[in-house]
Amino acid sequence: MNELELLSPAGDLQIFKAVIDAGADAVYFGGDLFGARAYAKNFTIEEAAEAIKYAHLHGKKAYLTVNTLLKNPEIEGDLYNYLRAYVENGIDAFIVQDFGVFNFIREYFPDTHIHVSTQVSTCTSYGAKFLEELGAARIVTAREISCKEIAEIHKECPDLEIESFIHGALCVCYSGQCLMSSILGGRSGNRGRCAQPCRLPYEAFDGTGKKLNKQGNYILSPKDFCTIEHLPEMIESGVMSFKIEGRMKQLSYATGVVSVYRHYLDEYLYKGSRNYSVSPADIQKLLDYGNRSGFTDLYLHKHNGPEMITFEAPSHTKAETEIAYSHSSKIKVDCKVSALLGKEFSIRFYDNDGHEGAALGNIIESASKKPATKEDIEKAVSGLGNTPFELDKLMIDFDDDIFLPVSVIKNARREAIEKLLNSISGDDKGKRVNEFNKLVFSGNISQPTATFITVSTIDQLKAALEFSFVDSIAVPLKLFDEAKQLFKKDIYIYLPPVLRLEYSNIKIPEDAAGVIAASFDELGLLHDLDYPFDKVILDYRLYTFNNRSLKSFRELGLSKDCISYELSLKELKHRDNRNSQMIIYSRIPMMITANCTIKNTKGCQKIMI
Repeated sequence: MNELELLSPAGDLQIFKAVIDAGADAVYFGGDLFGARAYAKNFTIEEAAEAIKYAHLHGKKAYLTVNTLLKNPEIEGDLYNYLRAYVENGIDAFIVQDFGVFNFIREYFPDTHIHVSTQVSTCTSYGAKFLEELGAARIVTAREISCKEIAEIHKECPDLEIESFIHGALCVCYSGQCLMSSILGGRSGNRGRCAQPCRLPYEAFDGTGKKLNKQGNYILSPKDFCTIEHLPEMIESGVMSFKIEGRMKQLSYATGVVSVYRHYLDEYLYKGSRNYSVSPADIQKLLDYGNRSGFTDLYLHKHNGPEMITFEAPSHTKAETEIAYSHSSKIKVDCKVSALLGKEFSIRFYDNDGHEGAALGNIIESASKKPATKEDIEKAVSGLGNTPFELDKLMIDFDDDIFLPVSVIKNARREAIEKLLNSISGDDKGKRVNEFNKLVFSGNISQPTATFITVSTIDQLKAALEFSFVDSIAVPLKLFDEAKQLFKKDIYIYLPPVLRLEYSNIKIPEDAAGVIAASFDELGLLHDLDYPFDKVILDYRLYTFNNRSLKSFRELGLSKDCISYELSLKELKHRDNRNSQMIIYSRIPMMITANCTIKNTKGCQKIMI
């Protein structure tokens, strides 16, 4: 098993350092651009450089979120210099949603790890394996999948790092699949600007107009996630990185949650699962740090349920809590000093991991007046207050009656400490940075048009067939045989918007013209089935906002796509649309959710779609 990692969010430099001190093994944060929290106080590059150095000094890691969908001017304009600055400052990995950005990093920063964001909604080993083969070092699983599904991913991809959320806010929708904020308010969640319409009150009615809300009106507002009691099961399922949500949370929340999870991860590592038990006092601590009508652990073992929804109060409530620190922020180092007559003064600082920094001073002469004492040397050497180090052991080899100015000792000390800093934090630098070549788009040309109809019922199919200009149709797999009897042109199968393990036993009819795939899970499944990619159309949910994403898919043989609802006419003019479908009439699916509003209000009706 890979070493376990407790991964904390940080909204600013102070929180970043504090969660390292509280026990985080790694920290993720957003920069000035391209992060999924556009309205948060994000890091400047100068702050990020300090944060990365601080993490590496403490043997920890730092990850940058680049997990929004980018448009052509952004990916060809600011992205290269933006990412390069982070690479040159030693960033350990980028967290990515956009497939164009994914391959941009592989091309220009090939030594920097890529973590595939939860925005990609990876639910199965098919998608995980496919992304691993493309170059992902880690996937962040969809929040909706269970421990059983995570275990299946780990079984099929034993070398792929699996990161899963363990605590914090939940989206009611599969991440990356929500258009509600974008369509209703012009603030796209895929662009880091979600207005959280799921936290607003809604009324549900049945077909007769009867109101169904029984417990409250916040029927789309999930409780916060808390898995503290299930860490052993998650570990044994193959989770390697345990991710806390909350880049917009306060310092006390971040440090408090980290400190509690740190304690119980260590408990498991030292004692195993047999005696694992979480105290009621620590559950209360987590509630006090912040919650929404309590906590839920529902998705780990069930698909959905009303016990997951806040109903009455969607806002985050917390008690007054203190900042939690579990560890000293200072790194213990040892020091050896040599102050011998007739030889150069020397000083060497070193840690237990083989890092060191050394410096030399003047050749030491005999003292004509007051000689330097061992206490003088010790005092000058120990002045590490403005550094990240504290002195543990000090060994001084010196002669009596020597002339050794305090300034010589301090100058050598500063030089040695600087070298020690570089020794520790500089190990991760030197990653390859390839020269940038802008992707040039020559413009769209007029092409023959065709009409493609997607239907979900047999009545819709019959209605569509009344029009002779319909060239192709797409149907769910269950309607294919009926459609084949009625329509003699091309019939495609459209796969579900989200693929889950229990529904992955899909067999594509040989006489289907092709399929519409909506996720990397489905691309992975089709790849496993040796299904020809030239017969696959990318659904709009496999986002192709920019030409680099189109290019990346086309290099895999996936040349047909569907344009996202979120792109404007102006943006389409510099998008390569030569093999693209555009949806011109439909009900826009605002959300894809594992939860069921009918079940949460009226009660489960056992409706199968």
